[in-house]
Amino acid sequence: MKINPTQEFYDLLNHAFQHFNLSLFDNELPWCMLTLQRTSNTMGYFSAERWIDGEGLKAHEIALNPAYFARNRVIDVLQTLVHEQCHLWQHVLGHHKSRSGYHNREWADKMESIGLIPSSTGEPGGSKTGQSMSDYPQQGGEFLHSCYELCRGEYRFKWIDTEPAWQPSSQPREIDQAEPEFESLIAEIETVAPALLAPVPTVEAPAEINWNPPPENKSLSKSKYTCPDCQTNVWGKPGLNIVCGNCDQSFVLIERIRISERRHR
Repeated sequence: MKINPTQEFYDLLNHAFQHFNLSLFDNELPWCMLTLQRTSNTMGYFSAERWIDGEGLKAHEIALNPAYFARNRVIDVLQTLVHEQCHLWQHVLGHHKSRSGYHNREWADKMESIGLIPSSTGEPGGSKTGQSMSDYPQQGGEFLHSCYELCRGEYRFKWIDTEPAWQPSSQPREIDQAEPEFESLIAEIETVAPALLAPVPTVEAPAEINWNPPPENKSLSKSKYTCPDCQTNVWGKPGLNIVCGNCDQSFVLIERIRISERRHR
């Protein structure tokens, strides 16, 4: 029998989406377009009414970045999906929608209500609202219990990107056992569903995956940044943190451009 990797992978994402929709959102979320996008510095994003069919029917988009899968754990990917589902919930059912790319109090309250605590640092004590936000699971919360139910069916990612992202994500998710705040949380997950803490490639990683970061290249001078909403491009030095004045969306790093490449384009 021939293997269909597209069907295998997207069936897995669809299953997770519907599982969380039922257990965390009372099955009130509409189906949306799930896509894979290698947007630099981002593990995922939500884009309202990004798709349309020939009859004018529109669909929202939730995008996940597969380049971060291989460098993260199963629970990190599931957190990213539910984080974006909360954006979908707010857009469809919320009353205080925030500007594009921003995480306001209504979104933060919804996250907390399902046991996923918003944090700008991914740890306790971080800001709960803002432009770039991460999160961490609440011990004993609904999100973790829903993950436990999902993993009882041996949920795992079979396909992984062979070129992992090395640039740190703007959505850090580091539940570190060395942190006192997470000791009991880690112990609970290890007891109930240790598969959640396993790296996404739960089988031995094939040799084709490049686990080594690319070498520093001194000839790189400028970086290209793009607004994920209006696709406006800007160029500047590496490490810029800029926001689109039209969309209020953080620009994301697309590529670094060599001096020699700029001269010949």
